[in-house]
Amino acid sequence: MLLWIVLAKLYLLHPFHVSICDVTYDSNDKHLKISVRLFADDLEIGLSSYTNTPNLNLSELDSTKLNILLKKYLLENLHFTINKKKLPIHYLGSQKEDNGIWCFLEYENLSPFNEISVFNNLLIDFFDDQENLVHFRKNKTVKSLRLNQENIAGSINWNP
Repeated sequence: MLLWIVLAKLYLLHPFHVSICDVTYDSNDKHLKISVRLFADDLEIGLSSYTNTPNLNLSELDSTKLNILLKKYLLENLHFTINKKKLPIHYLGSQKEDNGIWCFLEYENLSPFNEISVFNNLLIDFFDDQENLVHFRKNKTVKSLRLNQENIAGSINWNP
């Protein structure tokens, strides 16, 4: 019962649920650089359920424990695919910022590509209205996807 009261209060304070994923490909150094921003309160609710830890408080976790938890959750719920091959993304770490948490990931030595697919299920299981915005930057061109419960995956194409 207490959890429902807390969830109701959080919903009133924070009536929308969104994550932002910025993906940049630099053909000079062949790195796919990924930054994900999540609202800290949304992430806390999601990770509480994900880990079956009702009183999880992210601010009380030391950075090592927080990053172990974030790495596991992100790598299970955020995938990138090129030519039907899932990229083994590396989790680099996180940084708290105001009411959010930035998470950083990368893939090194990626050959040039014309199409990339993304599966982004972050917090979808915990919020019916979760929107996951994904912005891709490649060769100074920006393309975006809006993913949610009805559409958790999508592709971006740079073919002429």
